Amino acid sequence: MNETELLELMKRFRNAYARADGDALRDVVAEDFVWHQHVATTTDDRATGRVLHGVDALLEEIAWRSEHWQEVNYEGLEERATADLLVQTFTISGKEDGVRFHAKAVDLYPVKDGRISMKDTYWKYVQGEMK
Repeated sequence: MNETELLELMKRFRNAYARADGDALRDVVAEDFVWHQHVATTTDDRATGRVLHGVDALLEEIAWRSEHWQEVNYEGLEERATADLLVQTFTISGKEDGVRFHAKAVDLYPVKDGRISMKDTYWKYVQGEMK
């Protein structure tokens, strides 16, 4: 895929994610899609973050965030594409169950056979603000 096609794929993913549209997500991600999150749920997965498998798990996470996140704001979104990798950088802030968070984020999206195969998320908390 060329850069234009990759950025269009990212746009389709971003829009499907924002709408929590399972069918549209399935059109752009691989069947074995994996999301390595920025946060761990146990001490066993702290180094890599929680790992979600498939679109259904992605949709469950979006629904959970809808319930628990408030006042979410994204700033400075930039997207870049290479031969087989999409990169997003942005700043995110908001509240999770009333606790404020603010982080600089990097999401890496490897692309295989014209579909996003993974979302690998990294957060760096700003000014000591973290959950």
